Amino acid sequence: MKQRKRINQVKNFEYSPDLYDLQVNWPQRLAKEKDFFSGIIKEHNVKNVLDIGCGTGHHSQMLSGLVEGITAIDPSEESIEYAKNQVVTSKNIRLHVAGFENMETRISGHFDLIICLGNTLAILGNRRKVKAALKATRKKLVRGGLAIFQFLNFEPEIMEKNRFYRPRVFFKDNKKYIFMKHFEYGKIKTLVDFIIIQMDADDNIEEFYDNSSMLCTLRKNLFLKMADNSGYKKIELIGADGKEEFDKKKHISLYALLYN
Repeated sequence: MKQRKRINQVKNFEYSPDLYDLQVNWPQRLAKEKDFFSGIIKEHNVKNVLDIGCGTGHHSQMLSGLVEGITAIDPSEESIEYAKNQVVTSKNIRLHVAGFENMETRISGHFDLIICLGNTLAILGNRRKVKAALKATRKKLVRGGLAIFQFLNFEPEIMEKNRFYRPRVFFKDNKKYIFMKHFEYGKIKTLVDFIIIQMDADDNIEEFYDNSSMLCTLRKNLFLKMADNSGYKKIELIGADGKEEFDKKKHISLYALLYN
């Protein structure tokens, strides 16, 4: 009963763009991912890309030199403004405030490649929204196009081993920030807490943020069924390193490659 009460009170994912960027080591992350995406782009002769849930725009900026054009969308106007002002410099990137629910009307054209990274799909929160998102994404692909979704491995054994992420410490404007993540697995929904402690120069606590979100628990078989029902012709699951077939007993996250 206590868990159910907490879940009902949770307001879904809220995170200021500057704090989000602070807790991600973007140079390191992009260096690990670039070969995977550049290989996909070359293999499938990708010319244009749609980045759904682009956040602060780092992936779009990374890929901009590999394709003719990128359309990057996010439902957060604050994130799009931050991306425009702080991250995106390439002229072939178009940024729009939009999400799965309205991209059909707000975003014109179809795309060779659609990417949706960093648990954007799971953050939708429930199966109905995930199913709708998968169908909406397929409608924006060209025939023979490819959609790549990245999300956690929601197998309970893996979730239990990784319930707590190692705290990370960052400094900005003479403030110290301690970032922590905690996951509470559920068969239908998984609770994730993004905890931030803000401290002054003397290590006194100034602020404590607990941004919680409900993730749709996308276990392997459930996701495969939803993707198949959405009309994708072929589905391929790859481990977090982007190099080997996904192993649900090993990998902490995965890439799902869905072919139209």
